[in-house]
Amino acid sequence: MRTRIRRIQRRKIVSIVLVVAVLLFAVRVLLVRAGSPLQLAGPNLVANNNFAIDSDNNGIPDGWTTAFPDAKGIQRRKFTVTPGSGYSMYIAGVNNWLRSPLIDVRPGESYLVSLQALADNTEPNKQSPTQVELWFHWLDARGIDFNIDLSDRQTVPYRQWAAITATRQAPPRAAQLSISIHPLTDDRIVVDQFRLSQVGVHIGAWPNGKAAALAFSFDYETEMGGLIHTRSEDDPNATTDPQQRAQRMRAGADLILALFQREGVRGTFYTTGYNFLTGNRDGRVFMNNPTYTWATTDNRWATNYWQSHPWFSSDPHTDEQANPEWYFGSQVRRLYAAGQDIQSHTFAHFAGSYVGPDDWRADFAAWKAVAAEQEIAPATSLAFPWSSSAGMTAQSWQVLADNGIRSVTRTNWSQPRFALADRTTYALRPLPINKEITVIADEYVQPPQLPQLEARVAAAVANGGAIDLWAHTEETVSAAQQATWQALVHVAKQRCWIAPVPEIVAYHTTVRDLRVVVRSEQPQYVFQITNPDNTDLHGLTLTLPMQPKTVQIGGVRQAFTSNQLQLDLPAHHTVEVTLWPA
Repeated sequence: MRTRIRRIQRRKIVSIVLVVAVLLFAVRVLLVRAGSPLQLAGPNLVANNNFAIDSDNNGIPDGWTTAFPDAKGIQRRKFTVTPGSGYSMYIAGVNNWLRSPLIDVRPGESYLVSLQALADNTEPNKQSPTQVELWFHWLDARGIDFNIDLSDRQTVPYRQWAAITATRQAPPRAAQLSISIHPLTDDRIVVDQFRLSQVGVHIGAWPNGKAAALAFSFDYETEMGGLIHTRSEDDPNATTDPQQRAQRMRAGADLILALFQREGVRGTFYTTGYNFLTGNRDGRVFMNNPTYTWATTDNRWATNYWQSHPWFSSDPHTDEQANPEWYFGSQVRRLYAAGQDIQSHTFAHFAGSYVGPDDWRADFAAWKAVAAEQEIAPATSLAFPWSSSAGMTAQSWQVLADNGIRSVTRTNWSQPRFALADRTTYALRPLPINKEITVIADEYVQPPQLPQLEARVAAAVANGGAIDLWAHTEETVSAAQQATWQALVHVAKQRCWIAPVPEIVAYHTTVRDLRVVVRSEQPQYVFQITNPDNTDLHGLTLTLPMQPKTVQIGGVRQAFTSNQLQLDLPAHHTVEVTLWPA
């Protein structure tokens, strides 16, 4: 009897243990699904993390910044944790710092930074350890450094490498992150093996694993555009015959199309209204043929002629065969049929600085009407004539948004108080007054400036940004320009996703809206990713927290040998991914 009782008791105990085990497993799963802290961090997300690239040979690695770039307080050296593995950075001065390139982040996600450091004072009486802090700089979508998290102070031993680490969670509003390294004394420190990673799955900003996005775009005008209405400011051909310039505009567009077709590249042609016409023998009147009294020498026009003459009064009222300088309708059709992107340079080629909301409404209506006649969709991107975004009112910006404009380029660059674009890290920035509109930084292509242009592309690459390289199509007829554009295409193809401006902005916007939910980390890593927007994402690049041996995407299982996964994610679609650890 006692033996039987003991057996029953043992069975009860075993049953209780099994029930508890099952309950604990269920609780663990529920905790993971409810958003308990993740443990697995992915690979390094920072470009040029080994300090190897210094394109301009100024001693500061590309993408990195420092408090005193012209002083000796920052130096790049080959003294590293693993000899022959690249470079380290020497930092000296209590008020000095070294700051990393930017990475894209998401609110609520955690980010881990680690590096190796040692103190290296060479003076016999100053051979001592010191301390260092790591600062997490959280930037919002406009690039404002709105929050700084400081790590605990950590000891840096003398002549002995030590790990310096910190983890922080991205606060609300965070869109980007960079890390700065701060010595707490004047002792010289050496840093190496810098690493910044996301805990969990990191979504790449650009498709197919590319480090940055790049647009090639052109201001493309007939004689009725900015040629006959030429303004002396920022116009290298202002004194040239407008008819000759228009002829070069046509020729240059054909040359660029031929280059892009050879290279498999699509550009954006910012087009004025008369480009869509095949003629105007009927004497159509556009925008009530306004007279702009602001077009004066005081506002940098060469003469006061247009102050008292209707803007379209020079129209010869013929057709493309008789006056091909005035009407580009057949060429626009050819560009569009070849897959090139056609966007707005305004219908009238007026100055945004001086017009009001009603002028913008009339301009959009006219542009849409003539574009529709060529079966070209309404514009979603605008290039300001003469970079004339300064002085735009809230009402005028709202007219742009109401008419479907979602990106702008050629914004004011010469007056810092009016600047909208990020020409340092080349991040896309929302318009301060209206977040529906994104500002992309543009750089003007001139052959003597090729090394500087390459350096600016490198800055965009280092920070995961987007850059718009542009010229007037008339300028591309020269051999020097052709060689420069060919060189830029080859440079861009190495690290950049090349696409029209509207596609770059749409991709960026949709990636920011993606949602990732981790279902479990063990025994398999399971997550879901959802695209809630209207844009299909091709080549979406995910950096995984491990290098799995097998991956299952949407029920299809396959062998895998990388920590980067690329997939297509259609609009309004969710896909589940399962990773089996190696």
